[in-house]
Amino acid sequence: MGKTFTILSLLLLGCFAAVGQASPANQLSGYQRKLKARQDSAQSTADKYFHAGKPKSAMAKDTITPAIKNAPRLAAVDSSSKPDPLKFLPSLDRGSCKGVTFIPLSPDSGDFQAPKTPPPAPVVKSLPPSVPLLQVHGNVLYNLNYYSRIDTPYNEKNIYQHTIQTWLDILIKGQYPFRIFLTNHFSNSSLFRNYNDLNLSYNNSGFSQQIRDQLRRVFLQNLPSQKLIDSLQRVLNTDMQKLKGLEGYGKNPSLIQKAVEDKEAAAARKKPDSTQQNGNALDSVFAKMRRNIDSLHREVARIQELLQSLHAHSHADMSNGLADIQRIDNPAALEKQLPKLGLTDSSLPKGYKTLMAVRSFNIGRTVVNYSELSAKNISVNGFQAEYNPSNYYALATGTVDYRFRDFIVQQPNQPRQYLNIFRVGKGLKDSNSVILTWFMGKRQLFNSATTDSATQVPSSSLMGFTLEGNYHLTKNIVFTGEVAKSTSPSYRGDTTKGDKQGGLFSMGDHSNEAWSAKVAAFFPATQTRFKAAYKHLAANYQSFSIFTDGSSQSAWSANIDQLFFKKQLDIMLGANTNDFTNPFIGQEYRSTTVFKSIQATFRRRNWPTVTVGYFPSSQITKLGNSQYIENLFYTLMGNITDSYKWRQLLMNTTVMYTQFYNRAADSGFTYFNTRNLMVSQTLFLNRFTLQLTATGATNQDYQLYTLEGKGQQSVNKWLALGAGVKYNRQTVYNIDQIGYSAEATLRLDRLGQIQFSADKGFIPGMNKQLVPDNIGRLTYLKTF
Repeated sequence: MGKTFTILSLLLLGCFAAVGQASPANQLSGYQRKLKARQDSAQSTADKYFHAGKPKSAMAKDTITPAIKNAPRLAAVDSSSKPDPLKFLPSLDRGSCKGVTFIPLSPDSGDFQAPKTPPPAPVVKSLPPSVPLLQVHGNVLYNLNYYSRIDTPYNEKNIYQHTIQTWLDILIKGQYPFRIFLTNHFSNSSLFRNYNDLNLSYNNSGFSQQIRDQLRRVFLQNLPSQKLIDSLQRVLNTDMQKLKGLEGYGKNPSLIQKAVEDKEAAAARKKPDSTQQNGNALDSVFAKMRRNIDSLHREVARIQELLQSLHAHSHADMSNGLADIQRIDNPAALEKQLPKLGLTDSSLPKGYKTLMAVRSFNIGRTVVNYSELSAKNISVNGFQAEYNPSNYYALATGTVDYRFRDFIVQQPNQPRQYLNIFRVGKGLKDSNSVILTWFMGKRQLFNSATTDSATQVPSSSLMGFTLEGNYHLTKNIVFTGEVAKSTSPSYRGDTTKGDKQGGLFSMGDHSNEAWSAKVAAFFPATQTRFKAAYKHLAANYQSFSIFTDGSSQSAWSANIDQLFFKKQLDIMLGANTNDFTNPFIGQEYRSTTVFKSIQATFRRRNWPTVTVGYFPSSQITKLGNSQYIENLFYTLMGNITDSYKWRQLLMNTTVMYTQFYNRAADSGFTYFNTRNLMVSQTLFLNRFTLQLTATGATNQDYQLYTLEGKGQQSVNKWLALGAGVKYNRQTVYNIDQIGYSAEATLRLDRLGQIQFSADKGFIPGMNKQLVPDNIGRLTYLKTF
């Protein structure tokens, strides 16, 4: 009996020897190690005990009430290929209506069943999955657009535009992502340029996300699994049952009564005999039981505390850990977070620190966006790279054409433009940093796009430098300041020959200097975002971010974005002066004119979405063979849209109002000072979609009303067909016109998708009367 309780004590006390005041994760890990040691120690003790023959106990077998046949046994915590000592736990015998007798079982008892050891499972060695050298995904696109007339104010007919584009995402050895864009654009229009573009880029965002995904998987695997927590809960339940059995045995009235009677009989005879020995044995059993009960109470309390801690912290720790991983975007942040998350870099790709520090790497057509006073949003055909481990390095070189819109900017008579930029700095670009920029090259002067094509557009060689500083006042407030100095324009003299270098190093000359300041802030308490910027350009300062006109210039802008009513209402306010980055804006806008804008959006679940805005708009007008101008005017816009169900029918309603605040002199715009109202209703009937649209446009000359109905049917998974009809009514001129449209989509599993659409409509001509306008489009797309 003594050995039985020794084994029981080992089983009960060894489970949680490592559970103490450590963190939940460490306690659980320690519990797992101690559990394995407990199993080995208890197994050895059980082997010695049950294979040495019948145990010698101070307590006679007939002293305890015999076990009831088929009495329930406590379940084991876990299974093992070796006999588990927990399977030899005692039975519980209810000796009376309110008492439970704790009865240990020995191999000699009839209820004892030795566990059978299953044969060991064969070990299957899994080979690591093979990773191909190259994995290529992307698409191939061909797009053909046809216009019988170019919309006002251009006047061209039967224009075809062809675009062939390929987009490839390439993954090398399953770890290193690159991206390739190939574009070929050509047409028969004199307004649109033909070009071929190539871009090969290293996908830094894809690589960083791949690193985060790997860390996320390892982090989640190292967290205490729900299976382990459930096992710990089962151990707690088992211990509670054992505790209940021990307490019931100690409170058994029959045993207590027998112990009292034995003591009284021994006292009456005043000499030790077998009865007294039995009483001493019962006293010893009671004492051991009490010690075991006290020990179990302590262990149960510790397990309960551990489970409560795990439940309370597991979700929060997981959420915080995943959020910390998602914020990793540079090698320094990665190196800082790995120890905090309890992870190592053994699973990360080779050279991950270097590749994470390569912020950008581009060959071919790319956009250079470095700083406010050097090069900002410039389209370059050449090479560009940024490297930022802790110090910052950047290089860009190539030709410049400022082509961000699909019309001609550079004529054959205009000079070629190119830039070379080198940057070096201290600190991370998106954190506190100081960066020195040196730039040089050749660019156009003045508002050269409005000059006549017969005149040679002047060009100027330039060079300069800027010093930029970024400082985070707080986590959510960033201040950026920059000062710059450049050579003077060519009309001031030769800026590239001689010792003066165009006044670049003449500290007493302030006519070729510039400075700017920006601030961006976010206030979480009020959900407010704020941005403001100011820059001053001296008369002779020049760079690739502005168009120099020989006069001193200043510009500012401010924007605020505020959320109200639990993020249901979003209001954006903005104001700015001319930023001197668009050569098509007339000189009259380079004064004290302030452009204001406001937009409000209301979103609430099960409510229509409402958007209202008032903001500047612009239109490009071709004045001559190579002359363009951009006119600015205000536009008022309001939109209400709602998706809902009516009698199990899915529907969408859209109402839009637009008004242009411009004059007839503004580029001859046909819709000047026009008010437009559109109402659209869409019904979704399984595979069939029906759309009804009514529009009305009113200006001081006439009214134009339109009614249109369109339907689209998904015939099957590879074919969809659609058609529509449109009625146009123009007052004053009493013109009625009927238009129509058709569309088809063909989806072929291996060949790709083909889309075709054609529309016969009408647009106002230069004499303000409706004229036919035919539009067609053919698109082929293959994704792989």
